[in-house]
Amino acid sequence: MESVAARASTEQEGRKRQVLGRNAAFASLPGDVLADVVRKSVLVRFPRRRVLYDAADQAQSVYVVAAGRARIVRNGPEERALTLAYRGPGELVGETGLGNGGSHHDTALAHEQLEAVKVPYRLVAKLLETHAGFGHRVLVIVSARRRAAEARVEALLSRTVESRVVEFLLEAAENYGIPESRGTLIGVKFTHMEIASYVGSTRETVTLTLGDLKRRKLVIFDHRRIVLVDSEGLKALVV
Repeated sequence: MESVAARASTEQEGRKRQVLGRNAAFASLPGDVLADVVRKSVLVRFPRRRVLYDAADQAQSVYVVAAGRARIVRNGPEERALTLAYRGPGELVGETGLGNGGSHHDTALAHEQLEAVKVPYRLVAKLLETHAGFGHRVLVIVSARRRAAEARVEALLSRTVESRVVEFLLEAAENYGIPESRGTLIGVKFTHMEIASYVGSTRETVTLTLGDLKRRKLVIFDHRRIVLVDSEGLKALVV
């Protein structure tokens, strides 16, 4: 009869394979190679706000999110943090270390309780050298993130706070939206400070902006979550 420990180990191996299979780069690997990655990787959990790695740390691992969300941030003047992105299930975290001499550009932390598969950096670097399909897919991911970052910079420089807040709400609704009778409920909670960090503004300004959107009957609030009542009206504000 299979022991409890052996059964738990088998279940964990299956969980790691499932998580890696949700990522386009790892899913492209031949079965035997992916099996080797599964054996050499570790399933880890981080409580809310725990740091996965800091900017300028030497890259030790690349993560694939299993559950929860990682928040990617960069400190600005006077330690003001700018949220660069959120990474959810199936997404890579820590890829910046792969092309920066082995050190990170940014800081990653668990935005909420986070589960992830931790893959050794050296193993990922070897896969990039030996498996063209894997390398191509990582390049596609990195390129898409670079384009998104450039679009964020352009928005910060040229668009109003209202436009940036509305765009954040629309993206959050697309990623975490739950259709309901009132409109689209954003299924996760974002504090005003978290939104401010993402759009490059202050908490006070974001609070005023959301209040104005509520008065215009474009959004309503439900226990610290936001419901988009008029998505088309909101889209018209993204200019």
